[in-house]
Amino acid sequence: MNRRDFLKLSAAATIISCPSVLRAQDKKFAGVTLSINGYGGDWDRIIQERIVAPLERKTGLQVVFTPGTSPAALAKVLAAPENPAFDILMVDSPVMPEILRTQAAAPVTSSDVKSITKALPGTREFGDYGVPLGMPSIVLARNTKSVKATIKSFADLARPDLKDRVGLFNIENTVGLMQLIAMAEANGGSVDNIDPGFVALAKLKPNVATITSSTVNMLQLLEQDEVWAAPFFDGRVISLQKAGKPFEMVEPAEGTYSVVSYLNPVKTSKKPEAIYAFMEEALSGEYPAALASFFGYRPAVDVNMPTEVADRMLKPKNQKSVDWTKVAANRGAWLNRFNKEFR
Repeated sequence: MNRRDFLKLSAAATIISCPSVLRAQDKKFAGVTLSINGYGGDWDRIIQERIVAPLERKTGLQVVFTPGTSPAALAKVLAAPENPAFDILMVDSPVMPEILRTQAAAPVTSSDVKSITKALPGTREFGDYGVPLGMPSIVLARNTKSVKATIKSFADLARPDLKDRVGLFNIENTVGLMQLIAMAEANGGSVDNIDPGFVALAKLKPNVATITSSTVNMLQLLEQDEVWAAPFFDGRVISLQKAGKPFEMVEPAEGTYSVVSYLNPVKTSKKPEAIYAFMEEALSGEYPAALASFFGYRPAVDVNMPTEVADRMLKPKNQKSVDWTKVAANRGAWLNRFNKEFR
């Protein structure tokens, strides 16, 4: 045997004796890490378990979550577009117009992500931009142990029996933003005339125990009985109920305001192939059913759900539509006003 043949045999023997080498070579995205802004808590956990873990097993792809608000995440991307802080921006409908205006994200079609064709009608509000995940809605949460009378409307949060026990979101959070719009429209206003909303919100101030921009923080306050009532995402209230907490979920008399949660590929990311793989797994794998099963959010894609899951979901009787482009144009001014009036 000559030296060349010996070296070939030795190399082959090394590979056979080290199957991990073969596995590493087979994993398409080994050594690649995607950065995504997170929502925190169980939302990120389910993504980790149902999208990231399967992808890592199959492709070696790693994902890092940084929880925080969507506007803050977008600002970080825009601050350094050539070296963006995130590869994927996870945002709700209100932030999408700013995504489009700043051209921070790339469009997504079926040639990029085959399973985008599973998106339900109406869930792609912005054409080819944004991969839809779910449709959270704003409801009223009431601790039935601490508050005896049902809370039927946002206006009921001003009731005397709720003094110092109401939780509110800053309008930097989508819940707070939609509550403001709902209270404006219920009192003769609109997104073009938000004043009635601020007047109505002011009536709640004596009852407000806390104002937060964090969904996870509000969840903790409700769990710990520091807050007895709050506007909240329907899925978060369902998660409280499933954990055995004494909470009622009510569709507000003002109507149901909903958003679509989207994944957006950051336009200047240098990892588009890995991004599309993540999005394909999000739509075609275990995630849509798991999200619906845990939170009870209405899915944004065609997915089979157990009867008990479907029965638990919110079925809006008075679904409202929102012009998110107009909201985006006014949101900054509304936030400044909110911070001044609710300091």
